[in-house]
Amino acid sequence: MAWFDRGPGGKKDAENEPESSALGVAVTPEPPKPVEPVTPPPSPAVAPVAAPADTALVGYLYKGSRVSGQLVFQGPARIDGNVEGEIQCHGTLTIGEGAEVRAKISSLVVVIGGRVEGNVTAKEKVELLSSARVVGNISTPRLTITEGVVFDGDCSMGVAKQKSGVAISQAGSADKAAPAEQADSQK
Repeated sequence: MAWFDRGPGGKKDAENEPESSALGVAVTPEPPKPVEPVTPPPSPAVAPVAAPADTALVGYLYKGSRVSGQLVFQGPARIDGNVEGEIQCHGTLTIGEGAEVRAKISSLVVVIGGRVEGNVTAKEKVELLSSARVVGNISTPRLTITEGVVFDGDCSMGVAKQKSGVAISQAGSADKAAPAEQADSQK
């Protein structure tokens, strides 16, 4: 037979025994209060590197970084370092003022503030900031050039091609129609 309120040696445990008050009423002790965990003070943190202006970037090459090869970004990206090769961006590609890029660039939107050597193709727009230096061809439906830009290359605007293509085909049809009408009138 076991005694539940008795410790080894047959004596009652002092912890489980109710205390008596001066009036003879048994008082049960309060359960111990849970100890709150003490969080250590924050350690002195190293100052974080300045984050790019757009926090939704999927890629960011900081100043001083050097990359050679093919870069593919699945969203907006910013380059402030040096790149050689090819860059594909499925979003807005920003090339910062201190960047030096020798690459074929294709993106949705390209904003250039640094040096670029190579062809630039954008599906929506290319914007050249005043600090931009571009040597290469640009192909885009919209082009914005700020005063102070150095641009050495050709520019092809897809919308203008489509419109001029329609105008050329109409003009070509008119030119073919004129000799045909002359031949008909001579008969």
